[in-house]
Amino acid sequence: MKKLKARLRRARSFLSIRTYKSPMLFMIGLMIILNIIILCIAALIALSIDDSFTGFFDAFANGSLKWMLTPNAILQIENADLLVLAATVLVIGMILFTGTIIALTTNALKEYFQKKKEGSGKIYLQDHIVILNWNNKVPELVADLVHVEDQEIKVIILAQIDKSYAEKQILNAINKNKHNDKELSNLNVLVKNGDPLLYSELSDISIEDANSLLIMNKDLHSTVIKGMSKSDLNVIKVILSVGRIQFKNDPPIVAEIKKIETKEKILTMSKVVKTLHEHKIMPICFDRRLGQIIAQTIICSKMEDVYLSLFSFDDSEIYHLKSVDFDDCLNNYSHVIPTTKYGDDLFVLSLNDKLKDIKSDKEHATRELKLKKVNMANNLNVYVVGSNNKLSFIMESFNEYERLYKSEFKAIYVEEDRIKSIVKELNESDKPSTIVLLSDELQEQDSLDANVIDSLIYLQGHLNKKDVNIIVELLDPQNDHIIKDFDIENTIISNKIISLLLSKLALYKETAPFYENLLTMKSDITGKDDQNIFIVEASDLLKEEFPLQFETVKDFLISLYKSSKKHYMPIGYFRNNVLRIFEGDMNLIENIQINNDDEIVLMKI
Repeated sequence: MKKLKARLRRARSFLSIRTYKSPMLFMIGLMIILNIIILCIAALIALSIDDSFTGFFDAFANGSLKWMLTPNAILQIENADLLVLAATVLVIGMILFTGTIIALTTNALKEYFQKKKEGSGKIYLQDHIVILNWNNKVPELVADLVHVEDQEIKVIILAQIDKSYAEKQILNAINKNKHNDKELSNLNVLVKNGDPLLYSELSDISIEDANSLLIMNKDLHSTVIKGMSKSDLNVIKVILSVGRIQFKNDPPIVAEIKKIETKEKILTMSKVVKTLHEHKIMPICFDRRLGQIIAQTIICSKMEDVYLSLFSFDDSEIYHLKSVDFDDCLNNYSHVIPTTKYGDDLFVLSLNDKLKDIKSDKEHATRELKLKKVNMANNLNVYVVGSNNKLSFIMESFNEYERLYKSEFKAIYVEEDRIKSIVKELNESDKPSTIVLLSDELQEQDSLDANVIDSLIYLQGHLNKKDVNIIVELLDPQNDHIIKDFDIENTIISNKIISLLLSKLALYKETAPFYENLLTMKSDITGKDDQNIFIVEASDLLKEEFPLQFETVKDFLISLYKSSKKHYMPIGYFRNNVLRIFEGDMNLIENIQINNDDEIVLMKI
C-alpha cells in the first residue's frame, strides 16, 4: 500500500511539473487521451448493440472514430440505439476535442500578439545597432539616424521600459524635423522590454550579430561607493554581461558613464577580465565632453551651431580615410575637406561615407592671401548659476583656455538662491557679462530643467542690461521650444548633443580619436592647442579687399590653407548668423564670395 501511494505521489509530481512547464501541450495530450478512452468505450457499446460490426477494431474504426471525424456518417445509421450512441460520441468529441483545440489555438494567438505588442520573444536580426538601457538621450540618438541615406539602419533597444512609451518618445523626436518617405524607410527601430543583465534577454535580440553596441547610462545619481554612481555600476555590470558574447562583427562597445573615475575602472577591467580582452570598449564621460562644449560656447556663442552640424548626419560629418596624405587629399579628392592627420590616415569632412573616396584631376586657381595675426584671447565675466556634474569640466576648460591664449576669465559660480543679488550687481555694472544657467540633473524626469526655467523667468523680468548674454543648458530636448521666445544667446540642449555624438560613434567607431581630441581644450607638447575649431570674422583674418571671389570652394580652401602656412583649414562660414558648412562637390563652379563681415569657421591643423 505504501509503495502504491509513493508511486501515486511521484506520478502526481511528474504531472504537476509537466503541467507547469508546458500547460498547452499537457492539455492537448490529456484531451487526446480522454477522447481515445471515450471512443474505446463507445466502440465496445456499439459492438454489443449492433451485430454488423465484426469486432472491436471494426467498431472503433468504422464506428466511434468515424462518427467523430465524419459527422455526416451518422445520417446513414438506421439502428435507433446506435444513432443515439453516435450522436453522443459526436457531441462529446465536439466539446472535449474540437472545442478545446479552438480555445487553445485562440489563446496561443492571443499570447503571440501580446508578446509582440510588449516587445518580448526572440527577434532575429543581423548587422544592427543595439542600445542597452534607456534614458532621454535615446530618442534624439535614434532620430538622427534617419538622416543616414547611404545604408539601411536597424536599431534594437533592450531596456526596462514600456514599449509603447518608448516608441512615442522616439516618434516625437523624429517628427520634430520633416522627413521624406525615403529617409524613414531606411530606418527600422524595435523596442524590447527586458533586462540587459540577463543573457537570455541579450540572446533574444540577436546581439551576437550586432554591428554596434551602445550602453546607455540610467542617470541614477546616487553614489554606491566613493567615485562611482549607481548608474555607472550598472554600466560596468552590463559590460561584463556582454563580454561573454561571441560577436561575429567585432562591434565597438560604447559605454556612457557619469564619473570620470569610472573610465579608468572600465579600461582596467578590459585588461584584467579575460572575457573582455578581445572587445573594443570605449567608455566616454559625456558630462566632461559637454562641459568642454559649454565652455567653448561661452567663449564663442556660435560654436554650438558648428558642433550640432558636425555631429548630425543631416549635414557633413567626419569620416576616416586610410593611408592618404593630407595635401594629396586636399588637391585630388573632390568631395571632402581634410581636417586632421591621424598617423598614416586622415579624418575628413564629407557629406556621406560613399562620397569620401571620389577623386578629380581638376586644376585649382589658387592665390596667395595676406593674413592677419589672429588674436584668440578673450576677457570675459562669466556667472555660472546652478551646479551639476559638468561644472568642474567647464571651469577646467576655462583654466586651460586662459593658459593657452593668455586670456583672463572672471568665472564665478553662483548659488541659485543668490541670483537676485547677482542681477542687482549686473544692472549696476558697466562691463559686458555672460550668464550660464546649468540644469539640475538630479531632478525627476518630468521635472528636468525646472530650475533653469525658473531662473530664466526671473532674469528676463529683472535684468535691465542689454550687454548680458544668457546661455541656457537644457537636459530634456522637449523643453527647447518652451524657451525659444526668451531673449537668450544660446540654448545648449545637452542630451541632444550627446545623442548626436553617440550616433557617430555607433556607426563609425574609427572616428572616436577625432572627437576625443576636438573636444579637449588642451595643449600638446608644443604648448599649442591642436585640432581646434575657432570662428573669426573675415576682416580680422584677411588683409584683403572685400568681397573676395573664388570660382570654387576648393580654390578658397587651398588658398587659405597654403597662405596660413598649412595651419588653418576653412570648413564653412556664418553669413547673417546662418551657418554654411562646405559639402558636396568642392570643384563645382559656383563663384564663392567672402564678405568682410562673414565669420569663417576654421579648423586649426
